[in-house]
Amino acid sequence: MSKKKSELSGIKLLLFFGISVIIAIVAIIVVSLKVFERDFIKSTNSELENISHGIFNTVEAWGRAMRGNALIISSRSDVVEAVRNKDHISLYTLLFDFAKATPSDFILFTDEHGIVMASNAPFVKAYSDISYLGVVQNALQGKNSMRYEPVGKIPFAGIFSSPIRDFNGEVVGSVVICYDIMGRSFVDLIHGYGIECTVFRYDRRIASSLEDVVGTKVNNPVVEETVLKNGHTFVGSVRIKGTDYYSVYSPVFNDDKSIAGMIFVAKEHTVIKVVTRGILHLVLPICLFIALALITALLKQTVHDRLVLKQKADLLLHQLNWDVLTNANTRQFGMNELSHCFDNYKLGLPGPVIMMLDVDNFKGVNDTYGHEAGDEVLKKIVGAVYKNCRSNDKIIRWGGDEFVGIFEGMKYSSCKSFASKILESVSKVTFVSGDSTFNVTVSIGFTSFKPTDNSYEDALARADSALYCSKVNGKNAMFIDL
Repeated sequence: MSKKKSELSGIKLLLFFGISVIIAIVAIIVVSLKVFERDFIKSTNSELENISHGIFNTVEAWGRAMRGNALIISSRSDVVEAVRNKDHISLYTLLFDFAKATPSDFILFTDEHGIVMASNAPFVKAYSDISYLGVVQNALQGKNSMRYEPVGKIPFAGIFSSPIRDFNGEVVGSVVICYDIMGRSFVDLIHGYGIECTVFRYDRRIASSLEDVVGTKVNNPVVEETVLKNGHTFVGSVRIKGTDYYSVYSPVFNDDKSIAGMIFVAKEHTVIKVVTRGILHLVLPICLFIALALITALLKQTVHDRLVLKQKADLLLHQLNWDVLTNANTRQFGMNELSHCFDNYKLGLPGPVIMMLDVDNFKGVNDTYGHEAGDEVLKKIVGAVYKNCRSNDKIIRWGGDEFVGIFEGMKYSSCKSFASKILESVSKVTFVSGDSTFNVTVSIGFTSFKPTDNSYEDALARADSALYCSKVNGKNAMFIDL
């Protein structure tokens, strides 16, 4: 009897031990899954925040490019002259050239009363009154302005305006540049990240990769309070039409810091749900093995995703900094460099020599030999300029056939000989198109920062004026305004 009791006690002990082991394994699995889920959520949210920053940096880069284009266009002497004289024919000619060189959805010019003088937007006709637009009102009051709002058939656009002043400083009109924030470039950018994305005009969805949500409101008090009221980024889980998402809502600001809307990026909870439920429903003896295998696989996928994300970020950075066609730096890179140089100049450091270079009669090359020949001209001209540069000199494709050079540490007395080398190098380059050969020339303007400058744009305007003087002096020439 005592032997049977001893056996029963041993069986109970083994059963208790087995149950304890099973409970411990389940507890370890559950705790491990919770820790894994917490880290996975943290990693996913961090990834979404990085993607959101990448999207916004890209959109802001587009915006800065549009703003720079508006400032440059408004300061051109031929634009000022055409607007002041109400010369519609000249304005349309200029508009055609600007539209080819400026990646925008439309450009228009108004007179001092907000009446459209020239436009390439099908829904904004000449002689129509657009003075009701806030950006136009600001421009006619002498202020540069930017807003995100609907215009014409574009539901959410970045609109930039700049006043056009005559030579006495009086506002005689404005230039307005618009680009569709949800255009082809934006859609390609979102698809490249493989995420869900929704664009809000304030609290209403106006475009989304999710089904059947366009036109609906956000309807989330926490998101509205955090993003639309306080202007902060919301990071967390949300439920949309019965589906849970890891999400990031980021505010979109106008120039005056008012909130124009939001951009939502998200990933569905599917991965973590499948992993958690699958592991908990497996046979206990193999739970740990499968859990470890899945966690390892997911960690590898996370490392892979982060590597892919870094590669995409590096590619995006390269696209932002280097012009694919000419191998010169991009306009955005140039604007950042000029801003940095100007900040250093204001701190007392020497400023760089700034060059503006333009291809003479470039339109004639495109019209006579075709755009492929025109592209070859731009590439070889940049190559010829680089051959005369130092390793730290920067050449920026500013727009179309116009280039800006930034030469830190160059002596002002060297500008003339440096320009002569460039003019000679370019003029010796021979281009072949079919059975024809031809040569091109360039015109150059030099300047530098001055104590009276308020920003690098003042120096750029001077360089552009110097370039214009070179053109007036017969082209294939240079002019220095230091």
